[in-house]
Amino acid sequence: MKQLKITNYELRIKQSKGQVAIIVLLVSAIMLSLGLSMSKKEVVDVKIATNDELLKKAFDAAESGINYYLGTGGTDYASPAGDSFAKITATNIGVGQTVDFGEYVPNGSSESYWLVDHIASGDLGTSYLPDASVDVCGVGFSGLVEVNYFYKIGASYYLRRNMYDLNSSCATVDTSLGLSVLLSVTPVINGGKFYISANNGGTFASQGVDVSSLGQAGGTQAGANAQADKKLNIRQRYKVPGFMTSGMVAEGSILSD
Repeated sequence: MKQLKITNYELRIKQSKGQVAIIVLLVSAIMLSLGLSMSKKEVVDVKIATNDELLKKAFDAAESGINYYLGTGGTDYASPAGDSFAKITATNIGVGQTVDFGEYVPNGSSESYWLVDHIASGDLGTSYLPDASVDVCGVGFSGLVEVNYFYKIGASYYLRRNMYDLNSSCATVDTSLGLSVLLSVTPVINGGKFYISANNGGTFASQGVDVSSLGQAGGTQAGANAQADKKLNIRQRYKVPGFMTSGMVAEGSILSD
C-alpha cells in the first residue's frame, strides 16, 4: 500500500510538471506574439511618417515647379537639395474656332475673350482675329448681357458697347470696325455660362495656359524605398489691361493706352 501511494504521488508530480511546461509555452507564445505585434506597429509607424514626409516634399516640388515655369518658362525643376523634382506641362487655352471656359459668370461680373494673340512677355501681339463677326452664346441662359467690343485703329483703342437679349440663343457681334482686340460679356440680371464662336472660319488666339506640375520625391534618393507623387494644376489667363478695365465701366467710348 505504501509503495502504491508513493507511485501515485510521483505520478501527480509528473502531471503537475507537464501542466507547468504547457503554461510556460503558452505564456512564451503570447509574449512572442505581443513582441512581434509591437515590432510590426513600429515599422508601420515609421513607414507612415516616411510617406508623409515624402508627400510633403512632392507637394513642395510641384508648387515650386509651377513658380519655376511662370518665372523662367522651364519645364524641369529640381529642388536645391536634389531630393525632389517636378515635371511641368503647359497647354494653351481656347485655341480654335470656339472659346468656352466652362465657368459660371455671376450677374454683374464679366468674362473676357481675347481676339488678338500675346507675345512671350504677356503683352499684346499683332495677330488679330480676321472674322467680321463673332457669336456670343449662353449655355442654357436666357436674359440680357452687356457686350463690350474693344478694337484698334492706328495707335488708338476704341470701345463699342451693346446690350443683347440672348433668349437661349446666340447674339452676333460686329467685329469689323477695326483690329479686334477683346470681347467682354457681362450678364445683367441672371448669371450664366457663355462661349464665343467665330463666324467666318477664323481661329481664336490662346487665352492663356493651363499649367500642370507633377512633383516627385523618393525613389531616386539613396536608401529610399518609397516614392510619392503630387500633381498641382493652375489656369493662367492673360490679364486685361487696366485701361480696358476702366473702359468697361466708363461712359466714354475712346480709350488710350
